[in-house]
Amino acid sequence: MTLRAVHERYLRIGLRDLLALLLMLALALLLGMLIASIAGWGRHGAVLGIIALIALAMLAIFLEPANRPTVGMAKTDFRSGELRGPEISTVLLDISRAVSSTLNLKELLRLLTQRTAAACGADVCSIFLWDPSGDRVVPMISQTASGEQLEELWEQFKHLGSLTGDQIPPLIATIEGRTPIVLNDPATSPLVPRQWVEMFRLKAVLSVPLIRQDRVIGGLILHQMTEGKGFSDEQVFLATTIASQVALAIENAKLFQATQERLRESETLLAVSQSVSSTLDLKETLQRVAREAAIAAEADSSGAYLLDPTQGVIRPFASHGLPDWVSKPFQRTPLSLRGFPLVQEAFDRRAPVYSRDVPTDPRCAHPAIRRLGFTSCLVAPMIAKEKFIGVLFLVWWQKSHTFTPEQLRLMDGVARQAAMAIDNASAYHEIEELNIGLEEKIAKRTRELSEINTALEESHRRLQELDRAKSDFLLNVSHELRTPLTAIKGSLDNLLDGITGHLSEPQQRYLIRIQANADRLVRLINDLLDLARIEEGRFQVTPTLFSLAGLAGELLDSLRPVAGGKSLELRLTGRQDPLLVHADRDKVGQVLMNLIGNAIKFTPSGGSVEVELTGEEEELAAVRITDTGDGIPAEELPRIFDKFYQVQLGLETKAKGTGLGLSIAKGLVELQGGRIWAESQVGHGSTFFFTLPRRPPAELRNTGLLDGRGDDR
Repeated sequence: MTLRAVHERYLRIGLRDLLALLLMLALALLLGMLIASIAGWGRHGAVLGIIALIALAMLAIFLEPANRPTVGMAKTDFRSGELRGPEISTVLLDISRAVSSTLNLKELLRLLTQRTAAACGADVCSIFLWDPSGDRVVPMISQTASGEQLEELWEQFKHLGSLTGDQIPPLIATIEGRTPIVLNDPATSPLVPRQWVEMFRLKAVLSVPLIRQDRVIGGLILHQMTEGKGFSDEQVFLATTIASQVALAIENAKLFQATQERLRESETLLAVSQSVSSTLDLKETLQRVAREAAIAAEADSSGAYLLDPTQGVIRPFASHGLPDWVSKPFQRTPLSLRGFPLVQEAFDRRAPVYSRDVPTDPRCAHPAIRRLGFTSCLVAPMIAKEKFIGVLFLVWWQKSHTFTPEQLRLMDGVARQAAMAIDNASAYHEIEELNIGLEEKIAKRTRELSEINTALEESHRRLQELDRAKSDFLLNVSHELRTPLTAIKGSLDNLLDGITGHLSEPQQRYLIRIQANADRLVRLINDLLDLARIEEGRFQVTPTLFSLAGLAGELLDSLRPVAGGKSLELRLTGRQDPLLVHADRDKVGQVLMNLIGNAIKFTPSGGSVEVELTGEEEELAAVRITDTGDGIPAEELPRIFDKFYQVQLGLETKAKGTGLGLSIAKGLVELQGGRIWAESQVGHGSTFFFTLPRRPPAELRNTGLLDGRGDDR
């Protein structure tokens, strides 16, 4: 027996042959172990004996006469129509291998149609998928048993896109009935159009539904072109069995294809997003949008239009792949939303809209479109933040393009990615324009401020010069006035003392008045001199350790007659101990005299003036002078220590001053390391505070209290 004969014998092994083979192998194993045990062979000898018996059993099976009767089998050809179990198993195994060899839908359909046609004795096998949304079938592939595809005839089906029931009655009847239909004489069947019989040379037709999980997904059509054969029951059974595997394979391939398309869609959208979002230049963004859209849709050319809401048109801004003769007209031709139904439809639906056959589509009847002469087009609206900003226009010039739902979804995603990038670029462009305007304004304001600062600095310099000149003038004038005033005061004192003789009462009265004004003029001159020295930094203080309470008591006693004249109560409160401070006693007395004198002067009759001394802090002593006068308005408090400034009150007419006292007091306190301030409320009197160091200033500075670094208890 040849190896080919052995192989053919192997292919004819049925179920019972397999069971018999297994039984014989088991018996050979037991027999070999028994013989080895009786003969006393050892372990290796027993193994060799068992192997020999198994080989003899298998040889007996394969060398059995080929014409031995086999249950359920017959030696036959697939095309004869007489199929038995082994042949069916072989076919199904072959189909199963073909199904598992690829998940590419196109390749899978090619393998399935060829193997199914060959297995079922057909000349041609065709596969159609069911579109339940439109009660139509979509032609997928048609192939002969030899593997030849009927391209010319199949193109006629594909051009239609999908077929209705009256175009392919046998398949529709199969799908609706969910059962196979056999037409061994199609020329006489009402289910087969007459033109089909001649066009496809039909001699027999078998239509089988493709059912997956109780759902019809399409159908197989097998047909023979040889007279007198027809399809047998076995072939119908085999075709039905194969159809279930085909349905499963197609569903798996479609699922894989959908997954791959989703992956490609995500990759495409990511690439588009990265490309169009990598720049914020609006023109460059639009150019990239047009290019990426054309690449993603495999279009010949593309254009990006932006909405001009003021005119109700979309204007071209960028293009990709346009022929030279189209480029210039494109750039200057805006599209009206109302004049282009396809654009208006995309705008209204907020989804991509296409035309597969532009020359016959009434939505594309505008002369501008017809003049360009492209075959297919797609309009995808660009929407950002729920706002329509423009469209992507894609065209196919020569070949008609069929748009799948997946392509439409992809283009919708591309358009939305593009819209976001354009919106960002537009926002950036607006911000840039605003920034340029702001920069120009800031530069202008900066120049103006610089000029103002220069003028202010010049004014400040001149004011400083004037202030120095004024101080020099005051010093000179004060000195010049002081000399004759000293002589005048001396002469007045001599006259009043009677050195020159007896004075009458009117003479004495006049001389006393002259003396008072001379004293006032001397005080004014002294104030001017003190202020000038303080401002020039030439004022000398001689600090010593003295009793602040003692000084305050002396001054109050000297002022009681003046206060008594207005029926004012003068009180010294607070620390009763000496309360030593380290300062210039005369200058502190000058400050106290000024503040207490002002309190007496601006307090109406019957009021009171209180001087309170505190020294809770170790480093500083504090003086508080409170009166019951009319108070100072809050808006004037910040200016009361300015030189020559006088508070505008009703009592001002009764108690005028030079406006220098508080300014001098502030300078004297600060020269000695203290601080002075005031608090007041109109109608509730005023309170003036100042502090003095209780230790030498150098020690005080080392504690950090004077510059804010010390303890703030």
